[in-house]
Amino acid sequence: MIVLVSFTLSMGYGYAQAVDANNNALGALATYGPDGANIGASSFVRNPPRPIDGTVYIFDSWNNNTLIVASNQEKAFRLNSNINFNAKRNVFESKIDSETIFTFDFANIEKIVINNRTFKNIYSPVEGSYRVYEVIAETDDFEIYKDYSIDIREGNPNPLLARANDKYILRDNYYVKKGKSFKRLKLKKSEILKAAGSKSSVVEQYAKDNNLNFKSERDLQKIVSYYRTL
Repeated sequence: MIVLVSFTLSMGYGYAQAVDANNNALGALATYGPDGANIGASSFVRNPPRPIDGTVYIFDSWNNNTLIVASNQEKAFRLNSNINFNAKRNVFESKIDSETIFTFDFANIEKIVINNRTFKNIYSPVEGSYRVYEVIAETDDFEIYKDYSIDIREGNPNPLLARANDKYILRDNYYVKKGKSFKRLKLKKSEILKAAGSKSSVVEQYAKDNNLNFKSERDLQKIVSYYRTL
């Protein structure tokens, strides 16, 4: 049974002594339960030496309804606001004050569900390490994940271009995990049907009958929901 705990950031965290300075963790660890499972640490915000347009965050607002499920799946925490996903750092963050952020550590977190979108920490053979992905679709046979990253487009002092400052550019890529295989995926019919395997013809007919587009993330989720019924 999952125990659900609702809290706000300012009142829900217990503070301890500063942790390893090499990780720039200057605030306290948040710990819950008898096992003292850490879910993150606070650190200073370091602004870039010059202004950069755009944002590293994938959500337009920080007022997001969030459910955090612990790794043992026996306890869940609900945040009503003050959380966003930093695509540059590949972490979830909350603002403690104007100079300090709290970074969530997935070491003791099974998943974070924010505005009905699920994020998990998955081992990526492509990266050779764990990385936080958005879960687009899950079945017993395969999973589809979405990866977010940030590029920086350099500014140009030419006034005719109207882009003197550098700018953050949000990028995304899809991956499909099937058995031990983990590889890039393009949202197109041929690749989705390949993942569907022996059920591909039935899935293709369903998409056709319901006018669903394999390139649409929302339609893909409907297609996969149907796949799970087969």
